[in-house]
Amino acid sequence: MDMKNYIEEAEKKAGTQRKLAEILGITTRYINMAKNKERCLSVDTCIVLADYIKRDRLEVIAASNLATEKNEKKRKILESCFSTAASVTAAAIVISILTLPLQKPVNAGVLNSEFTNLQIIGN
Repeated sequence: MDMKNYIEEAEKKAGTQRKLAEILGITTRYINMAKNKERCLSVDTCIVLADYIKRDRLEVIAASNLATEKNEKKRKILESCFSTAASVTAAAIVISILTLPLQKPVNAGVLNSEFTNLQIIGN
């Protein structure tokens, strides 16, 4: 995702860009520079932003750095952060589904005993 999208999501949640700037501890000018890919946010600011909008920290840090990174090798490394975070999230979902305890129907025991009784009566 583009850094501009993360910032706009946070601005929407905060209500105003000024309020977001207060939350992040930076100026509105710095926010605009990050949105326009003129500067990247510091790692600590990215973490605060990610936590505020409940996004993966690594993805926000990578998006911020991708905005200004020119070196193709470094860009590939940063881009890999998006697929890694998505893979970890997908794995966590699969694991949670597979490890959920199976629910036994509440009336299953009653039905089985009634069925058994019917068979005995019928004999």
